[in-house]
Amino acid sequence: MTEADILAMTYGDTCTVYRPYKEDLPGGETVFKKGLEGKVMYPGIPCALSSPSGGKLYRKKPVFEADMDYLLFVRPEVDIQKTDTVEVLQEGHRILVEAGRGGYYSSHNQYPVKLAKGQT
Repeated sequence: MTEADILAMTYGDTCTVYRPYKEDLPGGETVFKKGLEGKVMYPGIPCALSSPSGGKLYRKKPVFEADMDYLLFVRPEVDIQKTDTVEVLQEGHRILVEAGRGGYYSSHNQYPVKLAKGQT
């Protein structure tokens, strides 16, 4: 049993990773698909989503808001790319996040993620 296998046993969440792509339509048009319309790269894989950090407070007229920042942990063979959309199922709750640039280790990969637009 490897270190990656042992760490993966602690993952209590599951996620599906969607990657943006361009689709050529029969009429010659090109459509950009992103979010949950993107291409499914990894369906229902084990993962661990960290607790929210609360993010940094910033002013967006007329109110103050704070982005919710998380870390997503997956096995080292899972390659999530910046701008991928990740649908996480955590204890019966669906959380939609967008991935940032990851950190790659022999035991796991970790990605900074933030709530997708429209998520609260």
